[in-house]
Amino acid sequence: MSKVATKSQTSFHNLGRNDEPLVSIIVLNFNGRDILCECLRSVLETNYPNYEVIVVDNGSTDESCALVEKEFPNVQLIKNPGNFGYSKGNNIGILRSKGEFMVLLNNDTVVTPGWLSELVREGKQNPWCFYQPKILLVGSDRINSAGNCVQLFGFAFPRGLGEVDVGQYDGKCEVSYASGACVLASRRLVEDVGLLDEGFFTFYEDVNWGWRGLMRGFRTVYVPSAVVYHRWGGSWGRLMSSRKFFLIERGRLATILKNYSSRTLIVMLPVLFLIELMVLFYSFMKGFMSEKIGVYSNLIKNWGELLRKRREIQSIRRRSDTFVTSFFSEELTHPYLGGFSVLLSKLLGSLSRIVRPLIK
Repeated sequence: MSKVATKSQTSFHNLGRNDEPLVSIIVLNFNGRDILCECLRSVLETNYPNYEVIVVDNGSTDESCALVEKEFPNVQLIKNPGNFGYSKGNNIGILRSKGEFMVLLNNDTVVTPGWLSELVREGKQNPWCFYQPKILLVGSDRINSAGNCVQLFGFAFPRGLGEVDVGQYDGKCEVSYASGACVLASRRLVEDVGLLDEGFFTFYEDVNWGWRGLMRGFRTVYVPSAVVYHRWGGSWGRLMSSRKFFLIERGRLATILKNYSSRTLIVMLPVLFLIELMVLFYSFMKGFMSEKIGVYSNLIKNWGELLRKRREIQSIRRRSDTFVTSFFSEELTHPYLGGFSVLLSKLLGSLSRIVRPLIK
């Protein structure tokens, strides 16, 4: 990862102790004036003693920047000239940051006072993991994510989504990847795994990051003692839209094509073809057929760049797909699937159990 010279306007929050590592909290914003204000107020009530806050604004037109400058003068503000998306926007913040650890935090989150202390405590014990808190839905006791899962054929979903939190996910554990809504990583880990892939405007950039981490041998840990609240779908809505469907499907296929080994792709090819037929049927039923065709068109148009990144990723991998997929699930549960979820999950589970023993 490239290193950028530090700048004097970076602001530190040190509550009288300097024996704890500096943490850079990077908050990406695009036209989120009101929710950003609530997020920053909660962040500034964090009881961790040593952190900096960096707001990266992606060309907002709603006076977000003016609000930050007026209400939060101790927060560093980076003004991008346009909407660079999640990956590039956060990468700009990462490159400007100074911390030994860094947190990517959505602007539609509200953190609890002890969230960061809990994450850093784990990070200090093992800096070679990604860490995710328990994420609850704002204004409720329902779960947004108790760690995120990847299904063997590339579908990603949050564990426990929509369930009432009664302690069923209060055990620390390893998961497939950390939600992009809130993830902590050490600088050393990010320098090894690399920055977020800017080929993902939004959606699947967090999946790809965690997957690449597994390929390097680095795991993702869910830390339930750290609690963050999230307005799930605050930017894109909770329901599936045509644009969201396009970005998610493009992200899923691009991630599979970049990250799985050639042997695994060959082994999976018949099943992946069947999966594509199923997704095409779903696209037709939901009115997203043109978006699905657009995904294929986009991948073909950008095939050269996709292959370049694939070669780069495969050349530096340390662990086999057997290791990587040991953190993946066989079945799939997600509210987007509606009434078909049980049947689809069982079908995917059966296909996964056929393919998994063949993966090396």
